[in-house]
Amino acid sequence: MGVIIAVLGDTHGNWREAFALVVAACSATGVPASELAAIFQVGDAEPLRSEAEAAQVCGPAKYRKLGDFADVVTGELVAPAPVYFIAGNHEPFGALDADGGLVEGSGSWGPNVTYLGRAGSASIGGLRIGFLSGIFGPTVFRLSEAGELGRRRGKKAAHYTAQEHQTVRSAIAGGVDVLLTHDWPTGVGEVSRFGAPGDQRVRDMIEDYRPILSLHGHMHRPASAVIGNTQVACLAIVGYRSGDPMAAVGLWNIDTETRHATRLA
Repeated sequence: MGVIIAVLGDTHGNWREAFALVVAACSATGVPASELAAIFQVGDAEPLRSEAEAAQVCGPAKYRKLGDFADVVTGELVAPAPVYFIAGNHEPFGALDADGGLVEGSGSWGPNVTYLGRAGSASIGGLRIGFLSGIFGPTVFRLSEAGELGRRRGKKAAHYTAQEHQTVRSAIAGGVDVLLTHDWPTGVGEVSRFGAPGDQRVRDMIEDYRPILSLHGHMHRPASAVIGNTQVACLAIVGYRSGDPMAAVGLWNIDTETRHATRLA
């Protein structure tokens, strides 16, 4: 028996439905939720604890809502296993970055819920996890590389810096089992009217450091691929209405000795 994990796609504040998906996946596969080492969430979590935090989320006002994470904070809604999330591009960045971004991942955000941080690695459930929050933005990357960025505000807060990109690369250079990023790697999924999806820097990390499993969100639809020996899984948005709602959740059994991940659901 390896390490069993659950993974959730973009949650956008719908934590009750997200937890129900994990429970349903466990029930369908006969895996008790108590056997999950962790639930990983791949960004656009919107774990909003107050209206003030909801106001920090960048995007059209019509999409801005408090969601039900406040019920997690009060204990009314209980996570079926420990949850670890990264940031996407729609988050309360003022609150998430209040202590500098938690680059090594130790940010308690609510009962049994941890914000991994902007960039780095962490050991969770016997797995080495690499993570990079946000998405690529050429302006932020260029300014940060030149040392001219200053404080990220608004949409710029959703873009990772050159330093964060290097932080995660350095952190996983010694070995990584699972990689979490919000955006897809390039070369995965079909070209849409918005162009080819993905971030070449994410693909480079997969090719250079060869995690067993690489997990992503952002595009709100599912996709899968194999890059080298790495299984790549892109999760749909929680509440996916264009196909199977279970495409927003996945269960994997990861064997670190054989360097293989078996998808259970």
